Amino acid sequence: MTDPADPGPRSRGLHGRIVDAIGQRIAHGDLPVGGVVSPEQVEAEYAVSRSVVREALRTLEVLGMVRPRHKVGTTVQPQTAWALLDPQVIGWRSDGPDADRQLSELLALREAVEPVAASMAAREAAENLADRLSGQLQQMREAYETRNRSAFVTADTSFHRTMLAGSNNAVLSQLVQTLLATLHARYSDRHQLFTDDTPASLQRHERVVEAIAARDSKAAEAAATALVRASRVEVLGPDGAQ
Repeated sequence: MTDPADPGPRSRGLHGRIVDAIGQRIAHGDLPVGGVVSPEQVEAEYAVSRSVVREALRTLEVLGMVRPRHKVGTTVQPQTAWALLDPQVIGWRSDGPDADRQLSELLALREAVEPVAASMAAREAAENLADRLSGQLQQMREAYETRNRSAFVTADTSFHRTMLAGSNNAVLSQLVQTLLATLHARYSDRHQLFTDDTPASLQRHERVVEAIAARDSKAAEAAATALVRASRVEVLGPDGAQ
C-alpha cells in the first residue's frame, strides 16, 4: 500500500529498488539465515550493474541484514543482528510472516515512549503546541466523518509527530521515525482503519490535547497511556495486548 503518511519512505531509484527487493526477501524468509546472496544472480535477475548491487549490499550490511565473509560471500544474518528500529526494516517486516509479532512489539514500544513524551510536552508547553494538536485532531474528525482513509492517516501521523517533537527531548526525537513507522504498520491493509472504537479514540486524543493545553504533565501522561493501550487492544485484541 502506498500511503502519503509513510514516515519512512523506502529509498527510490535503482539503488533503492534493489535494496527493497533484497531486504524484503530477507525479511520474508525467502533468503534464509546463513544463505549467501549472490551478486551475480542479483545483477542478472534485476538487470543492474555490479556497482549498484554492491551499494545495495552495503546498505543492507549497515542495517545488519547481511555480512560479507571471506571466501564465503555475503551471508544473511539472523534477525537479532538487524536494525529492527529502522523504518525500512519495519516496512519490510510489516508485510512479512512475523508482521503481527513486530506490530505487537512496536505497540509495546509506543506504550513505553509516548506517555513520557506527552508528559514532557505538557511541561515544556511549547508555543501553539496545543493549538496545532487541536487542529490536527479536527482534521482527523473530518476525515473520519467522510471516511477519507488517506486524510485520516496523514492527520493522525502529524498529531503524533507534533506531540513527540513537543517533548523537546533529543533522545525521544531519535525515535520519531520509528514510532511513526509503527503507525504506518498499524494502518496497513492487514488492519481495518475505521472501527466502532474510532469515535472513542478521537476522544482519547482530545484528552491528550486538553492535558497538554493545561500544562498538566500527569494528566497528559495518563491520557497518552490510555490512548496507546486502547490502540493496542483494538489491533491485537485483549489477549494479544497483555
